[in-house]
Amino acid sequence: MYKFFFLFIVLFSSCGNKKDDYSYKKDENQIYKTTSNLIGYNQNNKKDYLSLFLSSSYISVDSLYKTISYLSSINDLSAAIKYAEDIIELEPKKSKSYLNLANIYFELSKKRNANPSFPSLVKQNLEKSIELDNQNFIAYSLMGELLLASGDYQESINFLTKSLQINYNQENTHLLLGYTFKQLKDYPKAIDCFRNSLLINPSFFEANMQLGQIYHLLKDKNAILYYDNAIKLDSRNELVLYNKALFYQDMQEWNNALSAYAKLHEVNKFHSDSHYNLGFIHMELELYDIAANNFSDAIYSNSSFYQAYYSRGICFETLGNIKQAESDYKRAIQLNPDYYYAIDALSMLQQKNNMIN
Repeated sequence: MYKFFFLFIVLFSSCGNKKDDYSYKKDENQIYKTTSNLIGYNQNNKKDYLSLFLSSSYISVDSLYKTISYLSSINDLSAAIKYAEDIIELEPKKSKSYLNLANIYFELSKKRNANPSFPSLVKQNLEKSIELDNQNFIAYSLMGELLLASGDYQESINFLTKSLQINYNQENTHLLLGYTFKQLKDYPKAIDCFRNSLLINPSFFEANMQLGQIYHLLKDKNAILYYDNAIKLDSRNELVLYNKALFYQDMQEWNNALSAYAKLHEVNKFHSDSHYNLGFIHMELELYDIAANNFSDAIYSNSSFYQAYYSRGICFETLGNIKQAESDYKRAIQLNPDYYYAIDALSMLQQKNNMIN
């Protein structure tokens, strides 16, 4: 009955982080002056910033990349598409021109209600990027990430592996490869990939988190080692604090679980799922009065938490508070009319009452 949340796939990519070694037009002094003005300008005003850029007679590829970077920083990547296309017009034979546009479409594809054509545009531009430079390991990695997101795991493995063959020292690409094997439930290979990621960057939070989660699934106490590593890197991360407590709970190490949940409540005292799980632990220990209080805390933190109403109803029924138990079962059903646990509990309670009466 308790809740088990895992973080599965986190996709990483960046836009506009190109080298500043490009120029267009002949007047280099004018190019330098325009670019410097752009970077030094008050970038809080998008309209003025872009007006200054567009008013220039001399446009450098470098300034186009910087404009894309600016638009990315204000979360307006849709406007950046035009500038990325301008870069392709200026440098159509450069692999990174297409990789840049692919990155933009990829980031846009992650947004809610994204244009369904974006993934195919990512793929199209990555294919061109790789065609122009078959050693572009970043393009191979992004293609692997795209295929991972679409569920084509074997092809994702092929592209991510190719990227690592060109440049092994990519912690994020090892991470993506680990995600892919994890999705295939090939946990030994996933573990190897996440460990390779940590060999490159021991401070990589997400790799520690993923290793903790896999060992958690395997009920292996190495989970605590990696959860603790992640906590050292981000001591206020609620997910890793919750998962550590949940691991102890799964292993029925009740005291450790209670202590770990207390640590989480130091960060967020209104974490409803952890209050719910505390109630579950106290029910296991047959401390129904304390459990009822835990479920009340869960309800206070999340008023629509129908499972907590049902579980508190069980506690009240066990303690003999039949009226309150009936009320909680009914409230759970109001919140979720299809919640059969509460429906069955209420039906059985009413049958008992009828027999007594």
